[in-house]
Amino acid sequence: MEKNQAYLLNLLDYNSTNIEELRAYAEENDVPIVDRMTLEMIKQIIRIHKPTKILEIGTAIGYSSMQFAAINPQIQVTTIERNEQMQAQASSNFERYNFQQQIHMIQGDALEQFDTVKNQTFDMIFIDAAKAQSKKFFELYTPLLKQNGVVITDNILYHDFVADIDVVRNRNIKQMVKKIQKYNEWLIQNDSFTTNFLNIDDGLAISIKGE
Repeated sequence: MEKNQAYLLNLLDYNSTNIEELRAYAEENDVPIVDRMTLEMIKQIIRIHKPTKILEIGTAIGYSSMQFAAINPQIQVTTIERNEQMQAQASSNFERYNFQQQIHMIQGDALEQFDTVKNQTFDMIFIDAAKAQSKKFFELYTPLLKQNGVVITDNILYHDFVADIDVVRNRNIKQMVKKIQKYNEWLIQNDSFTTNFLNIDDGLAISIKGE
């Protein structure tokens, strides 16, 4: 499996963008950004679904929001970040790669920023923030999602711990993993959305809002 992954990643390097150079920085500084194969899957979903308004929960250094915006100049991304250091780095990166016109960052905790976007509608929501809060983010922001809109949740397998929680020794991590498990179960049972899970990198949930 690792050889297959390495082979595919080498193929993807032929089409990598300048934004990809931020991955090295993220890895060196322990900044959580979306894994490469997961990113490519999301980009393909964007190409198929053709969203023009995307809401991202969790900006970090702006890597994923720029990757999404780079697919089509018509795409507008609203992204929410609470960490001040990440906010500054993301703003700098948006200027560096010329995405100021396509990406709007909201500074603050996503659980407290609903009023900032409540008059908007979105075609896609990407949840990549505090893993234990995914259900709250989903419930709070999906009323703004159009019918047949897509919600993508990253890290739903969390380092393989979700499938094998008994190996987790740290109490706080175990509590978080339990919340992710409950979120996954809640997602699959949510009649308002059709959800599929992908065993790719750290796990991905794709939920489509029903009629």
